[in-house]
Amino acid sequence: MRDRFLKTTLLALTVFVFAADLRAQEIKPTWKDWTQMSDKFYLYWGWNRGWYTKSDIRLYGSDHDFTLEDVRAEDLQTDFSVKEYFYITRISIPQTNLKLGYFLNEKYSIAAGFDHMKYRIVEDQSVRITGDIDRVSSYQGRYENEDITLSRDFLMYNHTDGLNYVFGEFNRHDELFSMVNGKVQLRSELGVSVALLRPKTAVRFLEVKGPNVYHNAGYGVNGKVGLNLLLFRHISLMTELKGGYINMPNIRATANKEGQASQQFGFLQANVLLGATFGLW
Repeated sequence: MRDRFLKTTLLALTVFVFAADLRAQEIKPTWKDWTQMSDKFYLYWGWNRGWYTKSDIRLYGSDHDFTLEDVRAEDLQTDFSVKEYFYITRISIPQTNLKLGYFLNEKYSIAAGFDHMKYRIVEDQSVRITGDIDRVSSYQGRYENEDITLSRDFLMYNHTDGLNYVFGEFNRHDELFSMVNGKVQLRSELGVSVALLRPKTAVRFLEVKGPNVYHNAGYGVNGKVGLNLLLFRHISLMTELKGGYINMPNIRATANKEGQASQQFGFLQANVLLGATFGLW
């Protein structure tokens, strides 16, 4: 039920983004007014919560090649404390977001950023397995769509040092209302992104650990909707909802580069961001 709800939400978000963008194109930007503005850059830092659809995970190497079907996963939230969330030496540990953008005009901007999401499979869940395990162990053998429990002695598989989503983004901004002579504004934001997935994946298969190193594993695409409360033209409080698709065909799973994993899944991400607009001249 949860997986069906997430897939439905992702589809609805995608439809909303493109429908709203088509409607927003009817409003013409006033370039003349925009050229009077020097604050064309923006910078955001924030935190995220993530949800993932089930996925099939294939692991293969010199002594194994099998696929686990419909594996459930969740994010990993860091317990809140001032030290963990705000100390300069610790702020990268929670699930965080960083984005730097540039306004092309008053309606459109481009941005580049980094979403530090986390992904871990739910332990002790029962899934279906198909394939071969040739390593000497109690799990050795040939499997044909059989049940198996993902216990720690069999498999640990997490992108918890980062399901790192390095993205480029194109956004449209529209003012919904303003007050106090424009010093307080509520703006909408619609966007689309493409991303490189650069995770640090912790894998332990039959008690043998993988390399747990950063690597280029695949790509992602997403759409998003956001609301931005802009104060005095410089200070922003942003909320975002992102929905998209991730495909990682080249996950480092063993110390030997011949040992790999692959998976693809949908995701939904809710973000809270603090930011500022500024100029360089």
